Amino acid sequence: MKKLLVLAAASLMVLAGCSNGGNSGDANAEKKTLTVLTNSGYAPYEVRNTDGELEGFDIELTEMIAKELGYSEVVWEDIDFDALIGSVNSGKGDMVAAGLSPTPERAEGAELSDSYYTSDEETANYVLTLKDGDIKETADIKGKTVGIQIGTIQESAVNAIKDEYNLTTDARKSYGDMVQEIKNGRLDFIVVEKAIAEEYIKTNAELSFFHLEAEGSSTGNCFAFKKGNTELRDQVNEAIKKLQDNGELDKLVEKWFTAEEE
Repeated sequence: MKKLLVLAAASLMVLAGCSNGGNSGDANAEKKTLTVLTNSGYAPYEVRNTDGELEGFDIELTEMIAKELGYSEVVWEDIDFDALIGSVNSGKGDMVAAGLSPTPERAEGAELSDSYYTSDEETANYVLTLKDGDIKETADIKGKTVGIQIGTIQESAVNAIKDEYNLTTDARKSYGDMVQEIKNGRLDFIVVEKAIAEEYIKTNAELSFFHLEAEGSSTGNCFAFKKGNTELRDQVNEAIKKLQDNGELDKLVEKWFTAEEE
C-alpha cells in the first residue's frame, strides 16, 4: 500500500513538472488574458449593439490579433477617450484599441503600433451638422459652437482653426451625446472622420456632412501600449503584418467600411 502511495505521489510530481515545464517552454501558454482599453460610440470602429455588446472593426481586429498571439481571452474595458493613454501607462490595460490616430504627441506618451488602417477619404475630417441648418460648407462654421471630444485628433484640428473661424468649443465625453446636442440645438456641429459621419446619418436622417477644408485630418489608425512596452508592440505589429499578408485584414475593411458604401 505504501509503495502504491509513493508511486502515486511521484506520478503527481511528474505531471506537475510537465505542466510547469510546458508553461516555461511555450511563451504563449502563459498568455491567458489580454486586457484592452477602448471607448465605444465610435462606429464603425467600436460601438455597443442593441444587446450592449461591443462590436466593430477595432473589436474584431483586436480579437484576431489576440488569437494570433496565443491569448485565450480578451477583456475589454470601456472608458473615457481622454483617459486611454494614461490608463494604459498606469497598468489598467495591456493596450488601447480606439481608432487612435498616430501623432507625435501620442508617440511621446506611449508606444504606438504600425498603422493598421489608412484611407485618405474615410479618415479625413468632416463636419456633421443639421441637414436643414445654415452650415453647408466650411465658411459657414464661422462664429458657431462646435462640440469636441477631448484628446482626439479632431480636437486638435478644431483648435487649429478656432481663432480663424471664431469658434466656441464645447467639450463632451462622447460623440453620441454631441449628436443629440446638435439635434437639440445646443451645438451647431462636430468634426469627425467621414466613416463616423456616415454611421451617424444612417440613424439620424436630420443630419448631413461635408468635408472640412482645413489641415489636421487623421493619418490612419494605430494601437497604443504602455511607454516602454516595445515587446507587446512588436508582437502586435507582426500580427498586423501577417493579417495584411494573408488578406484577413482586407476582409475586415471590406466588412466594416467598403461594403457599407455600396
